[in-house]
Amino acid sequence: MMRVVNLGRTGLFVVMRGGAVETLAGRSYWRSLDDVWKAARAENVTVSDMVVRTAM
Repeated sequence: MMRVVNLGRTGLFVVMRGGAVETLAGRSYWRSLDDVWKAARAENVTVSDMVVRTAM
């Protein structure tokens, strides 16, 4: 399962697996959480519904 991380300073979202940033649907970052979930569905991968937020 991939983990969703919100990068506080930039507001961007990334997905991580085992400590490494992963690519979904040809992208490695998104501007909204909905876009992350759409990319995960397109790739048919499981993404955690809990979002880790980094400090600002």
